[in-house]
Parts: sequence; structure tokens; C-alpha cells
Amino acid sequence: MDADLAARKFSAIAILDRLHVPVTAIGDAIGQLHAQIRQADDAAHRERQKHGASDPSSASPDDELTLSVGGVECHVSRKHMTEGDSVEGTLLAALFSGCWDGRLRKDDKQRIFVDVCPEAFKAIHKAILDAVTLRSAGRAASVGHLLHEATKRDYRGLHDFWVKLLLSPLDKAASDAPPTADGEPNISAESLPAHSGSLVSAVEAIVRAANTETARLEGQLEAAKRRYTNLDNEIKAVTPFLAPLSGEDPIRSVRVCGHAIATTQSTVDEMNDKLNNRFDMWPRPVEVVQPDHIGRMVDHYRRKRLGASAADMAVVLTMASETEQVAFNINAAMYGVETDIVISDTSGDGLTQRMFVRLPSGVFHQVVQHGSGPKPTRGQRVKYDFIQWRDDFDGQDKIGEDRGRVLCVSGFAEWWQEVVTDMRVGEVRRVIKPGRLSSTGKDLYIEYRLLAIL
Repeated sequence: MDADLAARKFSAIAILDRLHVPVTAIGDAIGQLHAQIRQADDAAHRERQKHGASDPSSASPDDELTLSVGGVECHVSRKHMTEGDSVEGTLLAALFSGCWDGRLRKDDKQRIFVDVCPEAFKAIHKAILDAVTLRSAGRAASVGHLLHEATKRDYRGLHDFWVKLLLSPLDKAASDAPPTADGEPNISAESLPAHSGSLVSAVEAIVRAANTETARLEGQLEAAKRRYTNLDNEIKAVTPFLAPLSGEDPIRSVRVCGHAIATTQSTVDEMNDKLNNRFDMWPRPVEVVQPDHIGRMVDHYRRKRLGASAADMAVVLTMASETEQVAFNINAAMYGVETDIVISDTSGDGLTQRMFVRLPSGVFHQVVQHGSGPKPTRGQRVKYDFIQWRDDFDGQDKIGEDRGRVLCVSGFAEWWQEVVTDMRVGEVRRVIKPGRLSSTGKDLYIEYRLLAIL
């Protein structure tokens, strides 16, 4: 009896029956990973359908696209809008990838309408074409570097908002490389009979293959999850530039001294009543206002609609000279646009050195030297120089000066935090603190240089 029982216990059927449960568990786990990958990809597909995405296979990199950028006609190559250093993976690339062709706005001439500042778009397109030209001659060229060089020439950073927005990377996820298996199985066959060695080898092979496949599928699952997250980021980024699924955001335009200026109804809705009503009353061309003035006012509200900071909204209302600023302020006041630009009594050499922009806190600021580094956050520590006067910048009544001061941004007054978090490393900025914000009741004149973020 005992012999028969032992024989049945170690029969092929009995051994296979004991292996069935763990082997089935391995198969089930791998099957679940396959199912989760399919579910993630199906969810992404449904999300694309929900938001009206197109089939990108119908778009070719060689497509030549005719655009209306804020009312100005532009001709671009799809590959230039989607490929290359500093372009691939950005909002700009997503818009023209072909995935959203079905929802891109079209004007009455069937041009793709892009509701951004035409001059900023031209600057980006120029940098892209220059980079392509330089690379064709075997020279290293980065779109980001070329735009940075252009920014240094335009110290006011007039196009910074659009460059940062359109060329911001949407996919910040890690590489799609799958994780590796955590070591190899090691089943010792020492002291076992020779005929058991093949079983040990077979089990080792099964476990090794299962580990490898599990690691591969886990990598694919993580990649699928990242694709879904990146898709969500992409949809949020491109939606303000797409025609709504309801189709209720028409293009509004006007001709000013022969120039077309166009935007969307959603931007017009952001405008004050005077400017909004003027759009309603402009079936005929406008011949008495400089086109750039109307264009800047419109771009101010484009930025507002997209959630721009107060500084980014103000810079577009800042002209290059005192005379231009006075003329612009007159036109802006006529259309109810508050410029918050003041002309100070400083003794600077150039007219542009006497113009300051008001920040929400009530202080006025002016960029004297444009920086090229990052901007600090309120939780970071910064190193900076400052000089403070009572009478004027470079005045006779200097009341404070410090070089290399280190301070946590959040540890100072709200107005100071507002100024510093808008500065880039290397920037020099002058600030007028009105007397009503000062304990002395007198205006203070302060110059800051942001040296480093620590």
C-alpha cells in the first residue's frame, strides 16, 4: 500500500497537478498585464475620440500649410512645426502633428487660424528656419538658442510669453525603456539525483522567461500610462487653440490701416466694453489708429484668456520710447484699456529709461538689463544686489546698499516676492515703491540685480 501511495504521489500526473497552480498563477499575472495595457491604450483612444482627434496617418511631414496667425497670412511646412531640437514634443508640434487637424479653426479662406501674436509667431518661425539652414551647412544650431539671442536684443521680452507657451515641452515623462527583471532565479540542484536536473533546469527556464516577460510588460504598462498622462497634458494645452466641439467660437476680425487683425470670440469676450463694442461696430476699415496699437491691445486680451501673469500682460502694452508710449496711452484710453504705464522723473539717458509698468501690488518696475537664467519660485533662496534711494535712481539721497545678500523669497514683503519671482537670473530691474506702500509715506527708488538661485 505504502509503495503504491508513494508511486501515485510522484507520478507524472501528480507532479504536473502540483505544478499547475503556480504555473497558472504566472500565466494569469502575465495575462492581467496584457489586459491592463489594452485597457490603458483603449482609454487613450476613447479620450482622443471624445475630443475630436484626427487620424495622424493622413498628415504628411511634407504638407505645406497656409495659416492665418492673428489675421496675418503665413506659409509653413508641417515638418518645421513638428520636428527638430526645441520643437519636437512641444505645444507647437502637438498643434500641427496631424492629430488635431479636424479641430483646427479655419477662416473664410480655409486658412488654419492660430490665435497668437503674429510677430511672436514670425520670430519663432524665423528661428526654426535659421536653425534648419545652419544645420544644413553642418553647423550646430538650436531653435531655443536662436530665440534666446533674439530675446537679448529685445530686452523687454515682448515675445517671451508666446515662446515659452508654444515651445514648452508637453511630455516630461521618463524614457519608455522597460525595467529589468530583479535578478535571475537560482534553484540549486546539488545533491539531487541526476534525473532531477532536467526538471530543475526546466523550472528555472520557466521562471526566468516569466520574469523577463513580466518586466517587459510592466515597462509597456508604465509607457501606456505615461502616454495617457501625456495625452491629458496635450489636450489641456491644445484646447484653447482648437475650435470648440460646439463650434460656437467664431473668428472676429477688423482691418486697421490696411492690416488685418483677427482673434476669436472667446478673446473678444475678455475685453472691456469699449473695445468689445468697437469690434461690434467695425464693419468698415479703421484708418485713424496705428495697427500695432490695436494689435497690442488684442494680444493683451489673448494673453489674459490664456492665464498670463500680470507682467506678461503688461509688457505687450509697453512701447519702446516715451513718445510712442504717450501716443499708445491715448489710443488705449480711448478703447478703455488700462496701460498702467507711468513716466517717471528719473535722470536716465534714454527715454525708455523713464517708463515703468505697474504690477498688481502697486509698485512700478522696469527691466534695465535682461537676464537669461530661470525665474525663482517663492520657496527658493536667492542671491542679489540692491541699491535704494529716496530722491531718484542714481540720486543723491542713497539710503541703502548691499551686495550678495541671500534671502528666501517667501521671507519678504508680498510686493518684493512679486518682483523677484518675475526676474530671471542676471536681470537688473528698477522698482518704484510708491509712498502709500512705504512707512515713510515717500516714494522709494530701488535697483535689484538677481545674481543666483540657491
